[in-house]
Formats: sequence, C-alpha cells, structure tokens
Amino acid sequence: MKNFEVLIYQGDAELDEYNDNVDVEVIMKNGVRYSATFFTIENIKTMFEKNKLTGECNSGLFFWATDMLIVERLNLETIETTINELIGEGSIAHAMTKLD
Repeated sequence: MKNFEVLIYQGDAELDEYNDNVDVEVIMKNGVRYSATFFTIENIKTMFEKNKLTGECNSGLFFWATDMLIVERLNLETIETTINELIGEGSIAHAMTKLD
C-alpha cells in the first residue's frame, strides 16, 4: 500500500511519455509535501536543441532545472515507482524540495 499521493501538474496538454517534462507534488500520509520536475531523457535532448536556437543557457551549452528527476518514461507507473524508491532509500528529501 502506498504511503503517499501524487499530484501531476500537466495542464491541458497530453503528456508525451517519451519526450516531455512535468511538475509533480508528493503528499506523504503524514502531510509532508515534496515537489520536483520529472524530465524524460529525450526531453533533455530537446531542451538542448531548443536552447541552441533561442540562445538560452549560453546557446545550449548547458541545461539545468531545480529539483530535476530524469526518467525513461513519463507515466504514472514510472513516477510512482521512482517516488517509492526515493522514499525507500531515504533520498526523497535530497531529490525533491520539501514544501511548506
């Protein structure tokens, strides 16, 4: 049984589970909340290419995001499995931001 709830803030657009990113909030049973952005590997590549065109991040020289988690696929199963693993290994507070 899960000891957390997941809120995915994807807006109106449908997620591309192989090339997208999404903000995720985790609410623990004790009320503690965490937040991070989940990116797919392909989306990171897409962001580099976009930044080369727009000039962002020194024209694609680098890419960063606060509280970034990188996954192979962006779907509920992968997100929940990742969160469960982070909780199990005691890493969730390092990988995600604790919300007030």
